[in-house]
Amino acid sequence: MENTESSSLIPLLTVFISGIFGLIVAVVTWKLANQRENRKFKYEHKISDYREKKELYITLLASLDKTIRLTEVDEDYPNLHEDLSLISARIRIFGSENINKKLFEISEILFEWSSEYKRGLPKKIGNANLRMVSTLDTGHMEKANKIFPALKKEINKLAEVIEDELKEIKKDLIE
Repeated sequence: MENTESSSLIPLLTVFISGIFGLIVAVVTWKLANQRENRKFKYEHKISDYREKKELYITLLASLDKTIRLTEVDEDYPNLHEDLSLISARIRIFGSENINKKLFEISEILFEWSSEYKRGLPKKIGNANLRMVSTLDTGHMEKANKIFPALKKEINKLAEVIEDELKEIKKDLIE
């Protein structure tokens, strides 16, 4: 009698153990899938951040270059001031401390250079395309020419800092 009782428990025990094993497999599979999805989400978020920063930094460098070119041809830049303000605000929020520090230094030098450069340009005469050269302009242009190499040097340093930061972010993406 005992033999029949134990033989009827074996299928029941087998079903019970199989059920527990199936439940464990389901939980482990669910956890692993969840972890994989979390890693994928974080990776995609990092890629998105990288692309946004890269685009922001490219826009920043292009705006600095545009400011210099417009100053050199004595063009007004009403929209550029607005653009630079927005870029500057975005850099302040999303940029690293090094980039913010470099941008502040460049802004100071750029302001000084552009002010001197504009004062050193020959003055426009009315609405005609004529200009008058004055000896008063020479001192400003000489000062602007002395400042300009420092401005270009700092912009190049900023570009290097940006490149380094983007390389670090990209390296972090690979790991």
